[in-house]
Amino acid sequence: MQRLHQVSKGLKTMTFPWKLNRDGAKMLLPDLPRILTEPFASQQEALKLVIYPDTPTTNHAFLQLGFQAIPEAEQLLYLEVTDGLVTPVFLQISQVIPEISLLSSRFSLTRSPLTPQTLLLEFLKAQPLSQVTQPAKFSWFVQLLTQQQLFFVYQPIFHLATGEIFGHECLARAFDDQGHHCNGQQLINAALSTNLAYEFDSLARTTCLESIAHLQTSQVFFINILPNAILCHPQSLANNYQQVLDLGLQPSQIVFELTEVEILTRSPELLCLIHQIQERGFQIAVDDLCASVTVDHYFMDFLPNIIKLDRRLVQGCYHHPVKQVLIKSLLNSAHELSVRVVAEGLEMVEDIQFCQDLGVDYGQGFGLAVPQLTPQVIPSPAPALVGSGSAWN
Repeated sequence: MQRLHQVSKGLKTMTFPWKLNRDGAKMLLPDLPRILTEPFASQQEALKLVIYPDTPTTNHAFLQLGFQAIPEAEQLLYLEVTDGLVTPVFLQISQVIPEISLLSSRFSLTRSPLTPQTLLLEFLKAQPLSQVTQPAKFSWFVQLLTQQQLFFVYQPIFHLATGEIFGHECLARAFDDQGHHCNGQQLINAALSTNLAYEFDSLARTTCLESIAHLQTSQVFFINILPNAILCHPQSLANNYQQVLDLGLQPSQIVFELTEVEILTRSPELLCLIHQIQERGFQIAVDDLCASVTVDHYFMDFLPNIIKLDRRLVQGCYHHPVKQVLIKSLLNSAHELSVRVVAEGLEMVEDIQFCQDLGVDYGQGFGLAVPQLTPQVIPSPAPALVGSGSAWN
């Protein structure tokens, strides 16, 4: 976590004249012009945010935000801001302007008069807007990691043949600085955008194992991991193995679910790491099969214990012939290799019935049970559908 501590230290020691939120956490804004941190002879001049939009559409969006054209340089827009409102302005920009335009548009903060000569000098050192909007947009996430504010909800995974619970998937959750609820995908997006995927992945695994230990149960739990994160820091999984033993858990209770949200190249190091995980008694599941993960991506080099069929393949399968053929083919191939199959995204009774009749091993989805703050326990076969019907009636 050393790099995260460095980021956190930067947050605490910044001297910019604005704050991130009501708790007083400082904003991380890299490479801002010295205009905000040093005294200038032109201090009486108003502070102006000058933008060079990348397209006419972006130009129009900035005009809607209150920016004005500069008469001497009509391709540029400006907005007068007070020092205390710089951060809210950048936050608003990050929420309105598409990311691709933030990468292409450039900005400068200046107190100089908006003449062609000074603007030319200013824009020689102008930076992409994304350099400042990304940290502004996701600074809540850095604070979340440094304060270790993740928590988990648990969604049951059922034996489709019996209705009994096989295990639970642990789903990371958090609240941002405005108190808004953040789901797992939003947290992963923030981690990738801030280049803190490893820090997020490591904290999530450690926190999740501690939460499982507090439950004092022998049930099986699926924990998501980012392959590229563990590939860059393989020691973290060895630490988790020791953590499992120290907490009194069994490795066989833990299914590490490979979640492929980044471009992942096949590498001998990753395959070796996955084999080590399995040799220590953990199970491996592959998430989103037939979506972001192709069938041969992992199967050509190692066999997972479990595969999870992507919801886009599963939903509506009861009346979709092509989906039915694909599911049957994957199921038969998996069973020939002694690999178990989970159907994700089960919401309709008809889809549940089709997967059950086909022989899919496990099912997961809102049609069976929604995520809860505490794991669900059903000691005997029982209906698991939420609603009026049940696939086990």
